[in-house]
Amino acid sequence: MKCEECHEYIDAYIDNELDVSATILVEQHLRECGKCRQLLEARKMVVTLLSDPQVRFELPDSLPGKVRSVLPSARPRLRQRSGSRFVVPRFFVPFALAAAIAVILGLVLMNQRGIFNRSNSDLLAQEAISSHVRSLLAAHLLDVPSTDQHTVKPWFDGKLKFSPPVQDFANEGFRLIGGRLDFLNGLDVAALVYQRRKHVINLFIWPSESLQNTAAKTFTKDGYNVVYWNRDGFEFWAVSDVNGVELNTFADLEMQKS
Repeated sequence: MKCEECHEYIDAYIDNELDVSATILVEQHLRECGKCRQLLEARKMVVTLLSDPQVRFELPDSLPGKVRSVLPSARPRLRQRSGSRFVVPRFFVPFALAAAIAVILGLVLMNQRGIFNRSNSDLLAQEAISSHVRSLLAAHLLDVPSTDQHTVKPWFDGKLKFSPPVQDFANEGFRLIGGRLDFLNGLDVAALVYQRRKHVINLFIWPSESLQNTAAKTFTKDGYNVVYWNRDGFEFWAVSDVNGVELNTFADLEMQKS
């Protein structure tokens, strides 16, 4: 896939509208192309912004008057086009600029209140669910099928820029069955795969931007449960259709061992 093709697919990829084969091609290209990854992150930021209802707000009625009050007074100029006349006030461009500044300031304030962080988490949860579903549909669940954590962990050496922690919880009913490379949050990540009876749990791991440990948080959408947390310099996202109580139990086990 070339960059031009990737650009055409990028919005559909974010919206999970591509079929499995097209999704795999896009993700392969994103792994190799830094410019397209930057485009992906920029588009995801816009999606995050537009998906948050708290971002949608109206400008105060007093703003136009305040903008006009600081502009030099002048009579509107008339311009002729196709035999008709219309007015182009001199304050049009400055007003648009002022409105844009007001929007930007509002977004900055909302970002300080953590609104973007919540939206990013929601968007990333949806992305994790999509990766989980694709792993089941595309017959690409495992790159290294093994129940031995000492086989799975070294398999990632040289394939990632980090060494993910790998644990097995077979005695607690969560059996490690292998791992694979995946692409999430604009990064190459480790995906550890566990089995809970007939259910599959995908645990996505990548280095965290924050060194602080965080408590587990949950997200549920379309019948899938997500639990995510930060621990010891890594970010963990567990996804499965197993019930929420059991997935939280798995997360607790992982947090105790990691």
